[in-house]
Amino acid sequence: MLGDSFEYTKDGLFRNLGTWVLLIILAILPAIPFIFVGILMIASLMSGTMPDMPTIIGGFAVALVLAIILGAFYMGYLVKIFRGEAPLPAVSGFGKLFIDGIKYLIIGVIYFIPVLIILAVTAGAALMAALPTLMAMPSEPDWDVLMPVLMPIIGGVILGIIVAVIVAIILWLFAIIGIVRFARTGRIGEAFNFGAILATIGRIGWGTYILALIIMGVLVTIVVLIIGLIPYIGIIIQLIVSPFISIFSARYICLLYDSAGVEVPSEQVGPL
Repeated sequence: MLGDSFEYTKDGLFRNLGTWVLLIILAILPAIPFIFVGILMIASLMSGTMPDMPTIIGGFAVALVLAIILGAFYMGYLVKIFRGEAPLPAVSGFGKLFIDGIKYLIIGVIYFIPVLIILAVTAGAALMAALPTLMAMPSEPDWDVLMPVLMPIIGGVILGIIVAVIVAIILWLFAIIGIVRFARTGRIGEAFNFGAILATIGRIGWGTYILALIIMGVLVTIVVLIIGLIPYIGIIIQLIVSPFISIFSARYICLLYDSAGVEVPSEQVGPL
């Protein structure tokens, strides 16, 4: 799978440099709103006017929404790869890319909701319980008195984060297969067909499935870290290489899914 994914990505990008350039542009798009907000803030500071906090928060909130919308095109292109298109498809049909990317985003948000709930119930509740104590702290607090009070709260925050991370990993294992099922059927609901997802992972083998994902994650992490350590031009190289890494990972996941021998009808029942 590693060899196939590398050849698929290498042939697709090096033989179609225009596709590579378009993907780099699509990868840059989500950063544009934040750059624009940053420029406005710098211009405001240079003019001697400090933006108030609501304006800053509002500006970054708008930038975040626009970044998500602009990022849908890139995510939609990855859906084409999850769909099993070979050789590497062209960057075309931007309307379809956008719609698929928004659906991809919706699936990711739904999968992440349980993690947010766990964090709110555990870590969030612990922090809220600590707030009165923190607000009442003198400028020179007596830590011998405060630590016995704060330790259970700190422990609650840490425990909540640990539980949330464990749940996030479990959901991630389901979400990977779910995303491919969505790509193959065109239906968001298939991303949450847990019976079919469990059956697919069972055919692959849980040990094989998890090991394959670990191998991919370690390999990608090593490459990103090596590039990041390159002085001065590391960020630029990361930007250029990011489509290669994304396509390689998507193709690898596609092959991992196909190793189960699962066949699902392609876009047979409407857009959802």
